[in-house]
Amino acid sequence: MNYPVWDRPAPGLLVAAVAILHVFVSPFAVGGGLFLVVAETKARREGDGAFLAFVRALSRGFVLLTLVFGALTGVGIWLTIGLVQPQATSALVTTFVWVWAIEWTFFAVEIAAALVYVHGWDRLDARTHLAVGWIYCAASWASLVAISGILSFMLTSGAWPQTQRVFDAWWNPGCAPMIALRTAAAAFLAGLYALFAASFARDAELKSRVARWAAMR
Repeated sequence: MNYPVWDRPAPGLLVAAVAILHVFVSPFAVGGGLFLVVAETKARREGDGAFLAFVRALSRGFVLLTLVFGALTGVGIWLTIGLVQPQATSALVTTFVWVWAIEWTFFAVEIAAALVYVHGWDRLDARTHLAVGWIYCAASWASLVAISGILSFMLTSGAWPQTQRVFDAWWNPGCAPMIALRTAAAAFLAGLYALFAASFARDAELKSRVARWAAMR
């Protein structure tokens, strides 16, 4: 026997419970990061100090939620799938070892950029701070793209059974639709995040402006 057996009733539900939380947070991190950098650009272009202060206060909670909660649930997924389906987990790791390495690299850039973004409000000039925000946004989306091919592979393996090439495994028939769907979900969550964040603004006029802007009215 190569792997230990962890016999639990309905183990798939345990994986689902952790994975659903993580898969919700991951596109939220992409969409919410996009909202922050676009909102900061708008505030600086219009010289809107109140809007800029609102975005600054919001960025701390956002980074705490996405980095801490996202990282914890990500580790939770590896723990649960490794216990419930160790052979399948090993197969995914060995098949996509370089894709995992690329995804983890993007994730490391995402974490570093997010931390610099939050702590750089008073330390960086406006142009550099926005550049860091866009790096965060791009790295988080690139991480989404890399992981989408792995997730879709489990549903549509494509030509991989015949070729055994990692690119054929990653670029499977479900990869592009999943990237498009998750990108659309991230954009939707960006608007939802903006509306949710606006509800916490103490200034009624600012709350109204943020809500109208998020709804594109």
